[in-house]
Amino acid sequence: MLSYSKLRNIEQNEKMASSLTDIGINFYQEAIGYIKKMEEKIENERIKNPSSRKITLVSDELRNTKRILKNIFERREKKIVLAALISARTEEKPPENLTKEEKDFYNELLKILKENRKKIFEVRKKEFAVLRILKDVPQFVGSDMKKYILKKEDVLSLPVEVAKILVERKAAEEIDILYL
Repeated sequence: MLSYSKLRNIEQNEKMASSLTDIGINFYQEAIGYIKKMEEKIENERIKNPSSRKITLVSDELRNTKRILKNIFERREKKIVLAALISARTEEKPPENLTKEEKDFYNELLKILKENRKKIFEVRKKEFAVLRILKDVPQFVGSDMKKYILKKEDVLSLPVEVAKILVERKAAEEIDILYL
């Protein structure tokens, strides 16, 4: 059962630890349930006695509870983001002590980071090939809708689809370009 003092302890432990502390797999459901009970307590007290001092006390506790919960969430969120970033770079295992929601967040974040890294760093598919023409080729229209007239010993860059056909028909050979 969650209480205000237990939340304060969790906040302090999370603040002191560099890794995620064990708060239980259902922590967020419990915290939201605790907040709902406090809100119900305030509402019941308002019904009984609208000018009760207890309303002010419980309202203050509710406000502080929400602030503490936000602090816990943000500290853990930061640790999870850093863990996902490290894991995307090094294939490290997921951190321990994740709640259900945090595990989903970590997995989605890791997936996005890995996809982005792959997109940035993977070798781009060639769009053009440099060819040396081996024999005269009559005029034709390429897949890029341009007209081509190729003469023996021409060296030029063509779309990969066009280049592939010319190489297969032994009308051209691909030239590797080395940039120094």
